[in-house]
Amino acid sequence: MRIIITGHRIQKLKDYDLGFIDYAINDTIKLLMEKGASLAYSGMADGVDLWFCQACKTNNLPYIACVPFEEQDEYMSFEDKTLRNSLLATAKEIMKVRNSWMVEHCDYRIVVWDGCKGGTHNVLEQLVGNGTPFYWINPMSKKVWHCA
Repeated sequence: MRIIITGHRIQKLKDYDLGFIDYAINDTIKLLMEKGASLAYSGMADGVDLWFCQACKTNNLPYIACVPFEEQDEYMSFEDKTLRNSLLATAKEIMKVRNSWMVEHCDYRIVVWDGCKGGTHNVLEQLVGNGTPFYWINPMSKKVWHCA
């Protein structure tokens, strides 16, 4: 089973409990590994994408770095750029693809979304549209829902 994450970048999450988000991502990865997850894809943006890769690494779940464009790290802080580079170095593979490719090639999704309109909401609409199950981590309510 292949999994992805979609969610907010660090700027949008800074007012939420980052410890809860990190714990929820890690816990959901463990649960999905128990259900047979054997590979993950990450879009490698700051925030949720990088935390997801860290959790995959911690749980020995191989991940593929899906880099949408070469200059992606130019929009990151020095710390996030450094973290991203270290995570790229431990990725199983690096591919140049966008979110829609990841949505089409995964069996399960994790969504970190606060309920507001934006890019994460757009990806969530794609998920609902194609009927694939996902876990929704809501940083506002500090709850995790399984959506089938």
